[in-house]
Amino acid sequence: MAKIIKFDLPIDGIKAKNVEELREHFTIEILAHYHSGLLAKWLAVRKLETELTALQALQGANDFTLLKGLCAVFAIEITDEIAMALLNEAPQLHGSTVKALQAPPATMHVTDQSEVVDLTDFLPIKADEVKLFERCLIGIDQWTLPIEGTLILQACQVVATVKRQHRWLDCYSDLGNGTILDNKTGLQWMRCALGQTWDGQTCVGEAKAFNQSDAQKAAADSRYAGYHDWRLPTIDELQTLIVADNKPTIDHRAFPNTPSSWFWSGSPNAYDSNGAWYVYFDYGFAGTYYRNGGSHVRLVRGGQ
Repeated sequence: MAKIIKFDLPIDGIKAKNVEELREHFTIEILAHYHSGLLAKWLAVRKLETELTALQALQGANDFTLLKGLCAVFAIEITDEIAMALLNEAPQLHGSTVKALQAPPATMHVTDQSEVVDLTDFLPIKADEVKLFERCLIGIDQWTLPIEGTLILQACQVVATVKRQHRWLDCYSDLGNGTILDNKTGLQWMRCALGQTWDGQTCVGEAKAFNQSDAQKAAADSRYAGYHDWRLPTIDELQTLIVADNKPTIDHRAFPNTPSSWFWSGSPNAYDSNGAWYVYFDYGFAGTYYRNGGSHVRLVRGGQ
């Protein structure tokens, strides 16, 4: 008899070994696993006959019915509004939307009750993230707060947070001011190279080339986004931005219109006082060059 090989189900960045782990990490990815047949195979090799039978009964359902059915199979509570949001079909149930809320003060006044909900419990609200409420949907659209730091809604109660499946947002948080936070390293980066301008959607203009001395001075003089502690990244920090499969070798959505060129780090060449380290983002490798050479600059803050 052929041996049955068990395998784990990849979902939400983990590999689920059992229904409990699947339930804990249940995401919209479940639809792809259903359509590919992987979910049925995973249930079959684990001899989960009850769930497999229920799965087979969903054959031919549209994605909305299918998602709700899969939630029922795995005992996941879901409302129609949440299901539609996961499928990117959620109606705008209330006119007020927010672009981003990163830090206090931020309170939500429930206008027909004597209640104030502290939004800091739900911060930060990121780009491409939605906050679902019982009678309202707050999505990332435009800044329409009637009072700065305060969002006024009617009888809303938070029931869930749903993140759309954008890989780059698992790595970075868009801070909404032309900067981005690396969720792993905690470093805050300028989305544009010096010389370019963030227009709210992308980097426009031409990146400027600096020698290393002028690059250090530009960092010291920068007051971008209200911060005064910008600096050149170390070579190790700069290398964390390399995405080998891309051309240029960087995340294009996090750092749009990046030149396929050299970028200075602040790390000196330990063997040559006239040299410093750079990353060449055309091919994604690091090297050293004379400090008086011209390279592009992307500033960073935090760390060290």
